[in-house]
Amino acid sequence: MLELAKALQRLAVRGRPADPLLELSPPLLRRPGESDFQIIRDIAWRSWASAYGAFLPEEDRSRFFAQYYTKDGHRRALASHRTLFLLAEDERSPMAFLLATEDAGRVHLHRLYADPRRQRSGAGQVLWDELIRWTRARGATRIVFEVASDGVSGPQFYRKQGCRPIDETVMPIGRVPVRVMRYAFDVSREVRGR
Repeated sequence: MLELAKALQRLAVRGRPADPLLELSPPLLRRPGESDFQIIRDIAWRSWASAYGAFLPEEDRSRFFAQYYTKDGHRRALASHRTLFLLAEDERSPMAFLLATEDAGRVHLHRLYADPRRQRSGAGQVLWDELIRWTRARGATRIVFEVASDGVSGPQFYRKQGCRPIDETVMPIGRVPVRVMRYAFDVSREVRGR
């Protein structure tokens, strides 16, 4: 019995954060700058590898990133007045980012990726909550986006938020046809103070 108690105590100590204050600090949000391009690209790359690596080869991910994760695209997103572009970080490092645009009362969420090494830190939820606040402030009523149907964490996260699937399509990424679910979130139905 004494050995069991010791083993449980060792397990409890191992499960504790090294610094409880750092672990409890909520992620801070800031607008990225030009110098954050590589940080954001790296978070997206690790997220894609973790979520889609089982069905999307690295070569195809590389082609996609070469086309859609460019410094010029980063600059355009930073300069746009209809774009919400946020980086979540804590005292240790950047954790996640979000990119969305608003047009004619509708918000399109282009990217919300958390570094797999920092998932379950609350950064994705903080970014999502800020997206809803921003959507309301702009007078928009709906958020739409696409997520790979076979992804590891995305579909689960968005269902937890109350997003509803609209339809499924296939999007070629490199040589791989990827099943993609389109989702919608009606902000007007969202309960305030959630």
